[in-house]
Amino acid sequence: MTAMATFQQPSELKSRERASMNFPNTRALAITLGLFVAVYAPAFAAVSLIRPAAQVAVPLIISISLAIAFVLIFTLARRTGSVSEFGLSMPKFRYVGLAVLLGLPLAFAEGWLGHFFPSKSPIDTSGFPLWMLWLYFGVGAAVQEEVIFRGLLQSFLEQRWETSFSASLSPAVLFTATLFGIIHLGSGIIVVTGAIVLGLVGGELRRRSGSLLPAVIVHALFNVPGLL
Repeated sequence: MTAMATFQQPSELKSRERASMNFPNTRALAITLGLFVAVYAPAFAAVSLIRPAAQVAVPLIISISLAIAFVLIFTLARRTGSVSEFGLSMPKFRYVGLAVLLGLPLAFAEGWLGHFFPSKSPIDTSGFPLWMLWLYFGVGAAVQEEVIFRGLLQSFLEQRWETSFSASLSPAVLFTATLFGIIHLGSGIIVVTGAIVLGLVGGELRRRSGSLLPAVIVHALFNVPGLL
């Protein structure tokens, strides 16, 4: 065996190790995107077939996608042993307080930017009564999107991505926050940026607290300026 071959062997081994490590990550990412499609596709397909008024379409999308997300969470939880692995648990009180402390300035920033850089909603809500706006977008959307993105998708990735960029940044949080921003592309760059920031804050609260509740609180507060 030549000296060149001796030096090449460790390099080849490292390449194979990287490939073997990357495959599970890539597979988990593909499954996560599949879960995302599985949650939303039936909801939007139902709305496309029925073609209801906007006041019916919004709760229909929320309820169908949320129901599917819960079914997937409980199905996957049978393997992990507990739904608490998906954030369905009560957090320590300090994380609730932290969610309020973070949510209020985020809501203020959202309201300020929304005033100077107004964006058009993909859904015409001008005919919605006030109670419906608060129920659908203040509560319903906050719960639905957090269960889907931080509960189902982020938790699924965190259970399979063991690596992290640093102690304060999780790849699973970063990916789901980016995906959350992408689905808001129709509302403009300001809304997309806000959605990504919200996803990062909510994702870290979910990761550190072990519960979805702090993320839901931040999300609900973040949505308030748009309801006023």
